[in-house]
Amino acid sequence: MAAERHIGTGNGRASAAGTVADGFSGAPATDQVRAAEIPAPAACAPSQLFDGIANWLIEEGLGDAAFGDILGGLGRRLLAGGVPVHRISTGGLFLHPVFGAIDTAWDSQSDRVTETVQPRSKFDSAEFRNSPFFQAALHGIRYQRFRLNQAADPREYPLLKQLRASNVTDYLVFYRDFGRRDLSLWNGLPQGMEGALGSFATRRTSGFHDREIAHLFNLSTVLSMVIKSKSRHMLTGTLLQTYLGAHSSRRVLQGLIERGSGRKIDCVIWLSDLRQSTRLAETLSMDDYLSLLNTYFDCTAGAVLDHGGEVLKFIGDAVLAIFPFEDSQRPAEDMCRAALCAAREAHARTSGENRARRQNGQSEIRFGIALHAGTLMYGNVGTDRRLDFTVIGPAANEVARLESFCKTEQSDIVVSTRFADLYPGDLEDIPARQIRTDPEAKPAG
Repeated sequence: MAAERHIGTGNGRASAAGTVADGFSGAPATDQVRAAEIPAPAACAPSQLFDGIANWLIEEGLGDAAFGDILGGLGRRLLAGGVPVHRISTGGLFLHPVFGAIDTAWDSQSDRVTETVQPRSKFDSAEFRNSPFFQAALHGIRYQRFRLNQAADPREYPLLKQLRASNVTDYLVFYRDFGRRDLSLWNGLPQGMEGALGSFATRRTSGFHDREIAHLFNLSTVLSMVIKSKSRHMLTGTLLQTYLGAHSSRRVLQGLIERGSGRKIDCVIWLSDLRQSTRLAETLSMDDYLSLLNTYFDCTAGAVLDHGGEVLKFIGDAVLAIFPFEDSQRPAEDMCRAALCAAREAHARTSGENRARRQNGQSEIRFGIALHAGTLMYGNVGTDRRLDFTVIGPAANEVARLESFCKTEQSDIVVSTRFADLYPGDLEDIPARQIRTDPEAKPAG
């Protein structure tokens, strides 16, 4: 993030900087900045305000409230109770093939919550490495306090300079690891870095009072539990959508997971298949072949998703997708139009990629696409230990046979007569001819 980097990582190791009571720590091991020792939360007298907020956090964390709403509510409750919090920022690192973290921040001036998704590449940036949050996670530093209205240390983190420039006078950083210290989940990060990170900032001239600091750090333990709970829920939905698709993931999250459950779907069925895949796999290195496959999937599956379709499966180097019909929101004619537009777009994207590949002496990407319309049986099948959402039925078999005509007829796109009957326009502008061996199919360039 531009101003603050709060990524929920950590390994729970004791800080080389020297710890004090209850895990409180001084400066990071790199000695880049001074972090003052703070009073132990356990020494604080009970507080009706903070105890009430802690109970509220627990209730909200157990419910369905979005984390952004919880964080905003926390900030407003602290302000209403006389704690001059200017900004609260939290973060959690999660497993995603592309994204690595999501940062959430509440600002009292605007009373708004912002969420920023960070790519995994950010973990290697100097901005992330040179921050109090990376050092806290790396060395297991639970609590740090930075007095920003005192003389600046020339070696301090760039983040603290930005906060001082925005009139922040006191900055509290907390970190709690999740205890999984033997896992190496992210390339480029030390083993076991997983946890919750966050901060409280104030603009009060005298900074936070000792009593407020102790209670805020006590509160950070409960907040860390909420971060873990909500990030895990988000991770579950994200991973399900990434690996199962939007339609299947919704069914799983809604509890429709019983073996043998299913329903029928009227839809356009898309099947695309990579040409000469065996030769490419035999002649290219593994890295080059996987790179080619990902480019091919970006062009094909990417076009499907961009036009409102859903990718059901990657079957080796084939893409199986659907454009479901719904009477008012997704009528059959519009879904046929969207599917054909997606097919054309997929080939247009590939043409651009192939120009660059030719210039670089790389193998070109060729594939065919079959479009069919029909009814699929969509269900949860498998064994009691391994289930899968899949599509079955005559229409699935027909689109597989249809796609084979792309090879024999050297057509980039083949549509069935059922698809052509539903298509809201004339296909004569697309080079087409009847295939004698299958009167139910038409090739379309």
